[in-house]
Amino acid sequence: MTPPAWESFQHSLPAAPGVDAKQIRGNISDKEKQVNANLLAYFTTGSGVSPFPPFSSEIGGRLKIVELNVWENERTGSAEGEAVLEIEVTESMCNVYGTMHGGCAAYMLDPATVASVILLGRAKGFDGTGVSQNMNVHWHHPASLGATLTITTRSVFADGRARLARCEMRDKSTGKLIVSGSHGFLNAGRATKL
Repeated sequence: MTPPAWESFQHSLPAAPGVDAKQIRGNISDKEKQVNANLLAYFTTGSGVSPFPPFSSEIGGRLKIVELNVWENERTGSAEGEAVLEIEVTESMCNVYGTMHGGCAAYMLDPATVASVILLGRAKGFDGTGVSQNMNVHWHHPASLGATLTITTRSVFADGRARLARCEMRDKSTGKLIVSGSHGFLNAGRATKL
């Protein structure tokens, strides 16, 4: 069950700037899309609520949600959250060769994967946040300055305090796989049994 304080906090966040929930594709309500967008904005920019601007908030603030889905997996009897985001590769994201820096890819994997588990948690009544335990990042191809990336993340596991999500970053125009990875994190609150 979602802790009342966490539920109240989620609804107290200011609206994510420039987000029109009706423009986000997916199988959840526009109201839920807006709450999830507000949470992503909070964790990537602080939303003016946090006294500390988060690391790389200029980049995180440009992560745009394009689709949010919660899928029921009939084969396993569990549910999965899927978040699809987009971002254009800009100079602040690049290395000296004009391609996206590996550290930037790892940074974006973090809030993107957490977004899919927060989405699932909102749908299933648990707190999907957590602190990172591990990340496995695989770089496949460079992403050039000016390329638009489509970042697709899906929850893999959320039971007790453990959470795991996977991610693929692809060049939107070519479909070429740029980065893939997984992110394991642990919620510090009460254990949740799904």
